[in-house]
Amino acid sequence: MYPILAIDYGEKHLGLAISDSKGIIASPLEVLSITKNRDIHTLLEEISKIIGEYKIQTILVGKPQIFTPKQEKTEEKVNKFISLLKKTTETSIITYDESFSTTNAQNMLTSLGQNSKRSKSKIDKIAATVFLQEFLNSKKQNQDGNEE
Repeated sequence: MYPILAIDYGEKHLGLAISDSKGIIASPLEVLSITKNRDIHTLLEEISKIIGEYKIQTILVGKPQIFTPKQEKTEEKVNKFISLLKKTTETSIITYDESFSTTNAQNMLTSLGQNSKRSKSKIDKIAATVFLQEFLNSKKQNQDGNEE
């Protein structure tokens, strides 16, 4: 199941984070940005290279909880991204609630004394790291709970 590649999907930026081979620690990887010269298909090719390079076993895509119509539209975009991703890789893809991960990432950077405007490029990969770590922690708790 490990390592896991987490993707925080955004219309312009994809934040990436990766777990260690034991599934204990999440680390920020990079942010892939859609530009005039880099469309979503180019980013999918880059993700495929990362999957091979890091021997990724599972892809974890963050999905928002739906509280508003805007979040419903975001979920539709995430689902569309996942279907494109499924066409480019045979790697297992699962989703995880990434609600508040961006806010948590902004709060973490602010608490470290970093200006959130200047840290904007970091926020997406930190958000991916936040929900990947939450996922890893929940798996660990389930394992610990089952052993008792």
